[in-house]
Amino acid sequence: MAAILIVDDDRPVLTTLEILLRSEGHEVHALERAEEANDILWSGDPLDLVITDLRMSPIDGIQFIDVVKEARPEVPVLVVSAYLDEPAIAEVERKGCAGYVKKPFTVDEVLKAVNRILKPEAAH
Repeated sequence: MAAILIVDDDRPVLTTLEILLRSEGHEVHALERAEEANDILWSGDPLDLVITDLRMSPIDGIQFIDVVKEARPEVPVLVVSAYLDEPAIAEVERKGCAGYVKKPFTVDEVLKAVNRILKPEAAH
C-alpha cells in the first residue's frame, strides 16, 4: 500500500488517523510536530501522501505545506483541520493541496479523501 506521513499536534486525532490508515494496510509515519518531518521528507524514502493539520506551532500547516512542496513536489498533501473557512480553503487550494477534510471528521470522509488522492481512477 502507500507510505503516508501524518503531522498533527492533536495527539488523539494523530492516533486515530494512524490506526485508521494502518488498518487499511498503509505504512504510516505519525508526528506531532512539523519540524520532526524533515528527515522523512528529505530522505528519499518512498512517500505517497502527506496529511497535515493547519493550526500547529511553531511551524503551522501552511508553512509545512511549503516545506513538503520544496522537498517532495510530487507528493500530494491532504489537509485535515477544524479551521477550514473560505480563506483557509482558498490558501490550501492555492498551495496545490490535493484535498481537505474538516474536523471533526468521519472515518468514511478520511478514507474517501485518501483513496481519491491515492487511486484517482477508482474514485469515479
